[in-house]
Amino acid sequence: MAKKSFKDNPALRFISTPQPAEEATPAPEAERQPAAPMKPNPLYIETKSRRLQLLVQPSLHRELKGRATAQGLSLNELIHTVLREYADRKE
Repeated sequence: MAKKSFKDNPALRFISTPQPAEEATPAPEAERQPAAPMKPNPLYIETKSRRLQLLVQPSLHRELKGRATAQGLSLNELIHTVLREYADRKE
């Protein structure tokens, strides 16, 4: 039995040969980002990860949801903003 020749295979027309990669030129000094002196401490990075279960009257929920929608916010964002403003007030 003779060996198969894959030189005349029609699928080879769709397979490209790898092109040599161009050498990357180093970025000029002005475009380089300065290295950060330290990593940020995760203890001081705040995220919205604490949960608070809040029970409100349906009428209040509708009113707050309507105001949030009118301002283009989610209900969560509106409540967070209101609470942040209250917490920042000096008494």
